Amino acid sequence: MKKLESIKFSPQMTEEVAAYFKMLSEPVRLHLLGSICSEGAATIGELTERLGLCQSVVSRHIKLMVENGLISKKTENGRTQYYFEDDCLCSICAPVVEKIRTRAAAHHKLLEK
Repeated sequence: MKKLESIKFSPQMTEEVAAYFKMLSEPVRLHLLGSICSEGAATIGELTERLGLCQSVVSRHIKLMVENGLISKKTENGRTQYYFEDDCLCSICAPVVEKIRTRAAAHHKLLEK
């Protein structure tokens, strides 16, 4: 495995990184993240429809994701869309999802794609 010098950080930075990853520890947020990564920017209503979740649940988690810098929002013509300014989170999650799929296949489990 290649060593990454940029991964070294101070104790204070450790707390910030942990808080960032803690935001990803909630399944609903991962579901929202996956939807935005794979299908692009969306409104609360679109995310609710895509994922079959209650609007209040989507709104609550999207609010936290925006407040903690995981996603951004833009409003045009009274319509607010949520999106990623860069693909950092998608790039982090994609190999993790693939690893879990591979591991599950090795253990003869079926996971929904």
